[in-house]
Amino acid sequence: MEKYLIDTVDKEQLLIDFNVFIKKWDQKYIESVSEIDIFDFTKTSKFTTNQKEYLVRALYHIRGHFHKFLWCLGNYAPHKEAKEAILDNIKEEFGGNGLSHEQHYFKFCKSIGFEIADEFVTENTYDSFIREFNRCHLQWLNNHNWESNWSVFSAYERLDNIDYSNLLVLAKSIGAKDAGLIFFVIHNKADHFDKTCEDLQKIWLKDKDLVIEGFTFIAQTQIKMWQLFSDAVCSR
Repeated sequence: MEKYLIDTVDKEQLLIDFNVFIKKWDQKYIESVSEIDIFDFTKTSKFTTNQKEYLVRALYHIRGHFHKFLWCLGNYAPHKEAKEAILDNIKEEFGGNGLSHEQHYFKFCKSIGFEIADEFVTENTYDSFIREFNRCHLQWLNNHNWESNWSVFSAYERLDNIDYSNLLVLAKSIGAKDAGLIFFVIHNKADHFDKTCEDLQKIWLKDKDLVIEGFTFIAQTQIKMWQLFSDAVCSR
């Protein structure tokens, strides 16, 4: 009984530490991206037509290749429950009886005057820094074990609510409204992280360094990508 009580206390403290880590990670990330021009909406509201078109085309590739990540992650999944969670994520992208997330994104583009449905074929705006951003995620999955991969997946999902809160305001600042904002509203309300959290906590209890390493990787690569994206848009 005494050992059980000690183990329970240790577990409770570790989970407290987990929640503290997540909150600090969130805050540090929010502070970092707040300094990037693409999220300075006094500047983005003044973007030219050329800057807006590049923005929506390039952002398509930043957000539109996640299916490759999910496919690779699923191939490494060690049990049915993890595979089902990944499949649910993919199914959600298709929007059930409504429009797919891809179609909502195209509506966003149309709402500010651009037709970009050809971009997934031509990849004219799939710039090298975006390719590297997407490639480094796949490389991580190839080089790490399942616990590390799940940690990275969970971290990426955690960013949805932070990034899409910023992207929603960005979309409004360049002229999107009504149906043109649905893509961002959907992702801003996503609960994908919550669905990964139980397994993530188990990994934390086993080896919290794996979680810290994965979350650090995602934050660093995401911040670097946003900075390069911002530079590319603003330089036009």
